[in-house]
Amino acid sequence: MWIAEFASRGGVKTTTVRHYVREGLLVPKAGLAGGSRPYLEFTEADLRLLAAIQSGRGLGMSLSEIRTLIADRRSGNGHAKMLKAMVDQRDKLRRNAAELRTMLKVLDKKIAALEARAYTPTPPQR
Repeated sequence: MWIAEFASRGGVKTTTVRHYVREGLLVPKAGLAGGSRPYLEFTEADLRLLAAIQSGRGLGMSLSEIRTLIADRRSGNGHAKMLKAMVDQRDKLRRNAAELRTMLKVLDKKIAALEARAYTPTPPQR
């Protein structure tokens, strides 16, 4: 399938697909159409890989981390490294969540203080 259909079926923009190709995350068949213009031909396997990339992005993983996992999987060393990467990402998200909870508490206190001040009657001016 060509890039437009691939992007549509994958739920992404063609610019995203081209970016993933440039980054080496997707490696479609390449050829020439019309003599000099390169075309990209994607397969169902590429769609599954795109879904995995999007899942990794949804979990907060960087493209570099995803690239490493893809390379490990292609080399046959994927399972143990995938498990470690998932555990590491879970731990990272838990730390981020704790930091966000702390920031929300601070923000809630500031909002409460500002709201209390907003509802305090202003003394009359002389």
